[in-house]
Amino acid sequence: MSSVAFCRVLQMDEDVIEQIRTIEGHSARAWPAQTSTSIVGWELRLSPILSSKRTNSLNAVTPEAGRFAEALQTARMICHEQKVPCHVRLHPLGGQEPVDHLRALGLNGRGETTVEVLDLTDPYSVDQRVVFSDSLSDLWLDTNASTHDHGETERNGIRDSLASVAIPQGFAVACDKGVPCAVGRAALDEGLMGIFQIATLPSARRKGLGLAVVTSLLEWGQRNAATKAYLQVESGNIAARNLYEGLGFRPLYTYDYWTLPPL
Repeated sequence: MSSVAFCRVLQMDEDVIEQIRTIEGHSARAWPAQTSTSIVGWELRLSPILSSKRTNSLNAVTPEAGRFAEALQTARMICHEQKVPCHVRLHPLGGQEPVDHLRALGLNGRGETTVEVLDLTDPYSVDQRVVFSDSLSDLWLDTNASTHDHGETERNGIRDSLASVAIPQGFAVACDKGVPCAVGRAALDEGLMGIFQIATLPSARRKGLGLAVVTSLLEWGQRNAATKAYLQVESGNIAARNLYEGLGFRPLYTYDYWTLPPL
């Protein structure tokens, strides 16, 4: 479902809007940017050392009506000064105003992602192929870099970013015949758990390693009093969505990225 459709639906459902607001706030704490600048209810998050647009974008928090153009201009100026692209991450909290404004500029969203949620009611078990830790390790960082095809600079940037997370985290690495092949991370705060950075090496797919990572993270969360989990998945990644929905995850909302041309 497009950003426009979601914005229209959610104008009528305050309960869903509050769920989204909670998840968005949790996600910002669980995957923090190096710098954050508040601009009339929007937040510009920048981590130039990282390739992730999630930590390099303008995001709605409590946007002030009629002031998106002002927020966007300020964000573009800051990005220009720092010599980084200006991305706007649009989700339902932004409403219809930014969609109309960006479309009027001739832009379209890309990289649609679905946020899915799960109530943690069923018991989960730890797969014996998974190495689990409550702290960040070189094993996790190296496996994450391999599965996401990151170089040394990005690996170290992720290390620094995750070391700054102030809420509890769990780190899972799944091995195939002793070789680390899949990875994932969770962060937990006030009963809500976010799941991030799930990936498997192409050569090790179709062996259930991604499922092993996710269920191990869910078990950790449940053991630490989590009652609900969420994750983000590319909307077009049917295999991953089938895996998550097989566990009971259900779609809640989508977001996408709109990239501005340089000033």
